[in-house]
Amino acid sequence: MTIHMDESAIATESPVIAAQLCLCRFDDGEVFAYVERGTEYIRASDHELWATAREDTLVSVRSGAPLAVKRGKVWFSADADEPLYYERAI
Repeated sequence: MTIHMDESAIATESPVIAAQLCLCRFDDGEVFAYVERGTEYIRASDHELWATAREDTLVSVRSGAPLAVKRGKVWFSADADEPLYYERAI
């Protein structure tokens, strides 16, 4: 099978598309952050480094404070035990 595309069909690649894993907000399913490499999470809204995963804890890169704790594929608030994000493969 051969697929032909003209130049108008070529799109720029978004960093979110290049990611292997993303975190979606639990309440609305929107992509909040994505992993570009290793355990570093990039915020989708501004493509800035936001957090890193250490064991099963998501830690803020700015403050070092725990943001969420992982159980299965769901990240729960570190202080209120409510679901914040779920993991989705891209």
